Amino acid sequence: MTEKNNSLDEVLSKFDASGEPIAEHDVSKAIRQFLSNRNTSPMPVDWLAEAMAFDFCENYQNKENGWGTYYGPMMVLYNGDGTVTESPSIKHITPEIIDYWLKRSNEAKHPVLRARYADLVRDFSTIVTGKPAHYTVAHAVIDSIVQISQHDMYSYDVEVITKLEHALALSINLNDPGRVANVRDAIITYEDKVAEDDKAGLWGFSYDLLWGNKKVSLTEEQAGKIVFDLETRLNRLAKSVSDDGFNPWPVQFAALRLASHYRTLEQQEEVRRVLTLFGSVFEQASEAIDAFRASVWLQQLHSVYREYGLTKEAEKITVKLRELGPKVNEGMGKISSSVEIPAEKVEAYIRAMLEGNLETVLFRIAEYYIPKKSDVENQLRISAEKAPFLFMIPKQIRDYEGRLIAEVGSLEKDLEGNIVSEISQNMGISTVFIRNVMTGLVQKFNLSDTELLDHIYKSPLFAEERRGILQVGVQAYLDGNALIAIHLLIPQIEAAVRNLVEQSGNSVLRESRGGGFHLRIFDDLLRAPIVARVLGEDMALYFRVLFTDQRGWNLRNDVCHGVSPIETFGAPAADRVIHALLCLAMVRTEEDIAQQRY
Repeated sequence: MTEKNNSLDEVLSKFDASGEPIAEHDVSKAIRQFLSNRNTSPMPVDWLAEAMAFDFCENYQNKENGWGTYYGPMMVLYNGDGTVTESPSIKHITPEIIDYWLKRSNEAKHPVLRARYADLVRDFSTIVTGKPAHYTVAHAVIDSIVQISQHDMYSYDVEVITKLEHALALSINLNDPGRVANVRDAIITYEDKVAEDDKAGLWGFSYDLLWGNKKVSLTEEQAGKIVFDLETRLNRLAKSVSDDGFNPWPVQFAALRLASHYRTLEQQEEVRRVLTLFGSVFEQASEAIDAFRASVWLQQLHSVYREYGLTKEAEKITVKLRELGPKVNEGMGKISSSVEIPAEKVEAYIRAMLEGNLETVLFRIAEYYIPKKSDVENQLRISAEKAPFLFMIPKQIRDYEGRLIAEVGSLEKDLEGNIVSEISQNMGISTVFIRNVMTGLVQKFNLSDTELLDHIYKSPLFAEERRGILQVGVQAYLDGNALIAIHLLIPQIEAAVRNLVEQSGNSVLRESRGGGFHLRIFDDLLRAPIVARVLGEDMALYFRVLFTDQRGWNLRNDVCHGVSPIETFGAPAADRVIHALLCLAMVRTEEDIAQQRY
C-alpha cells in the first residue's frame, strides 16, 4: 500500500478510534476532502471502494430508479436523451470491490463503519458476483446495528430506528431466533432512551415493529409495557392541549396505535375511549387557530371517526366543517399569472381552426379540444423532473363554501388524480382560445340553432323527443345566455350517454334500496367499458373531468346539486358544454359511415 493509501487509512482510523457518534455522511465528507487534494488516475480500487461505500442511500425508496436492492444511488441526473447518470452507480461495483468491503467489515472497529461495509457486501454480492454473501455477513450487520443502538454510536436518533427495523427484517429472514430476540430487546430499550413526547418520530416504533408481528415473540411484560407506554403518553399529551403552540399530531399518533390495538382485540369501547379523547383534543385545539388549519385538523378527525365506525361522532364533525367553510374561503388568497400572446398569432390560430366548411370545422373543434391522456401524463412527468417537490405534496380541493371535497395525492401514489387535476387546469388555461374560436365560428357561418342541431342529430345518441329542449339550450348559448344553456344542455348530454349504453345492449338501471330501480348515475355511465370503446378513453376521461369528477370541473354535479355560484355559469363553462355536444355528434352508425364512404 502506498503512502497516499496510508493517509486514507489514517482518515478512516480516526473514526475507528474515536468511539464517538458518527453518521455515514461524516465519513463520506472526510474521504472526499482527502481525495480532493490528490489527482490520481486511475483511482486505486480501495480509494474507489471507500469513496462509494458511504455515499449509497440506505433504505432506498424510489423503486423507479432503484436496482431492486436495499441501497440505491444518492443522486440521479436525467441527461435529456433518455439516459441517466447515477452517483454512486452499481455499474462501478466489481467483485474486487466486494472483496475489499468484506475485508474492511472484518477490520473496522466502529459499528457504523462495520455495519455499512458488511451490509454493502450482503446487498450487492449476488448481483455483482453471482453468489450470495455468507450468512455471517448478515450477522455482522445485525450485531453492529444492535451495538449502535446500545452505545449511542450514531449521530441521528431517528435513523437508528430505520437501522433497527432493517436488523429485525434481516434476523427474521435468517430465521435466527436469538438475533430476533436481541433486536427486539434493543428496539424496546432504544425507545425508552430517545422518546420525547413532542417528537412523534421518536416513539411508538416498538408497537409498529413488534406488536402483531407474528415472527416476533413478546414476553407478557414487554407486551404490557408497549401498550402502557402508549396509554400514558396519550393521556399526558392530551393534558397539554392548552399549552401555547400545541401540536395535536402526537396525540393522533398515540391514539391511532391504541385504536388499532383495541380493534384487533375487538374491544370497541376501548377504541371509542381513545378516539373520543383524541377527538376532544383536536376540537379544542382547532378553536384557537385559523379556519384553514382548523378545517384540516377536523377533516382528519372526521376521517378517523369514519374509519373506526364512530358514525355519530363523524356527523358532529361534519356540521363543524360546514360552519367553517365560508371562513376558510375568506382566509385564502388568489394566485394568478399572465402571459402575453401576440395578436397575429391568435388570429392565425383562429383562422386555422375555422378553415373549411361548417361540418369540417365542427369536427375539427370537437377533436382538437379533447385532452389526450398520454400527452398529459408526459407533461406531468416532465414537470415533476423540473420541480419534483411540487409533485410530492398532496393537494386539497375545496368547493365554493370552503369545504374539502377531494384530495390529489403525490404523483407517485396518485397518478390518476394528478392527471385529472392537470387536465382540469389545462382546460382553464385554454378557455380564452376556445372562446375566441367559438365566437369566430358563430360569426363566420352566421351559425343558427337549426344548423347546429342538424349537425348534432346526425348522431344516433340524441332522442328526437328531446330536440325541443336542446334547441332552447343551443339558442340560449348563441344568444349569450350561458346560465340557461348550461342548465338545459347538461342533462341532455347525460341522456345521450345513457342512450349510448342502452343502445349497446347494456343496462342503465341499478337496484334501489326500496326494491325498485334507479337510473345509473352519470359518472357510473361514463366508466362503463362500452363508453370508452365507443367514445375512446380520452373522451370518456374528458367527460368525467368536465362533468362528474370532484377533482375536475364537476359541472354536472355542481349544477344538479345547486352548489355553484352564478359566476360559474359563464361563457367558459358553456363553451365546454357545447364542445361536449360536438364530441357526441361525432358518433355515427355503421350505416352512416358506410354511406359517407360511398
